[in-house]
Amino acid sequence: RRQSGAALRISVVIRLIGGVLCLLLAQSLHSVSAQAETATVRIARQWGLAWMPFVLMERNRLIETRAAAAGMQIATEWRTFAGGSPMNDALLSGSLDYATTGIPGFLTLWDKARTALPVKAVSAFGSIPFALITRDANVKTLGDFSSKNKIALPSVKISGQAVLLQMAAEKFFGPGQHAKLDPLTVTRSNPDGLAALLQPNGDVDSQFSSPPYLQMALKSPAIHIVMTTRDVFDTPFSNGLLYTTQKFHDANPRVYAIVLDALKEAIDAIGRDKRAAVEQYLDVTKEKVSVNQMMEALADPLVDFSLTPHNVHPIAVFMQRTGAIRAKPESWRDLFFPEVHGLPGS
Repeated sequence: RRQSGAALRISVVIRLIGGVLCLLLAQSLHSVSAQAETATVRIARQWGLAWMPFVLMERNRLIETRAAAAGMQIATEWRTFAGGSPMNDALLSGSLDYATTGIPGFLTLWDKARTALPVKAVSAFGSIPFALITRDANVKTLGDFSSKNKIALPSVKISGQAVLLQMAAEKFFGPGQHAKLDPLTVTRSNPDGLAALLQPNGDVDSQFSSPPYLQMALKSPAIHIVMTTRDVFDTPFSNGLLYTTQKFHDANPRVYAIVLDALKEAIDAIGRDKRAAVEQYLDVTKEKVSVNQMMEALADPLVDFSLTPHNVHPIAVFMQRTGAIRAKPESWRDLFFPEVHGLPGS
């Protein structure tokens, strides 16, 4: 019996030691798994009110804080681009993890990279109306533009403004006339386009502008609005999408979730206190516009900061019909990773 009791105690000790070793091994494997994911996230953004969530994410270190709470260390690199084309090149080259540009810029890459390096959207982030403005007093409608006019927009052909201009042109001039105004467009970042527009004798006399640059331009009595995006859509449309490669999504599930949650946190912060968000945005960007002017822009009923994608599929259908992309998605969900498929997108 004494031998049996000793054997039992030894057995219990062995099981306890085994349990501790298993726990340590599990923790070690969990740590290795976390370490296997990227330790640095490289995110592109543009300037403009629609990109406010990313300004808040950077300023308030939302990704880093969420990573630390999850037992991870993540550094972020924020890179500013003038438009979608250089972002797409950087994403394909592997020098960027996330891009943030207009729906057409994303669709161009989605269509181009479907087999080589598949790309999908993570989510939307903001819907804010654009406006086509000019200092040419003779231009009242799209039909008044001529070869003497130059329209600045972030990227010719593929920016959100470029494709919305095509959709407006087709609506105004008729079927097959979507590219009628394309020869007048020139690539300028939003800040550079504003600077060119405000030069009285400059060659750029018009801009497809977005807040806060729109409000800044309209301070000048020489500038007036020709059309707005309400002339194309009477519902919100997403100014931009956050997107990445299938490879990054699959290799970094925890990092991917942290970035998406941080974006939602920033959007929620805007919803709770728009004035505080605007003040933080202007503190970072130093743009020459007042808090009240920004608040007026945010009061538009078509403004919507959310992860929900708006009017992505109609733009994809238009671009496929006009030959800008080859593939036609059956639904907006075909373009997005499954984490947001439950949202009421379009």
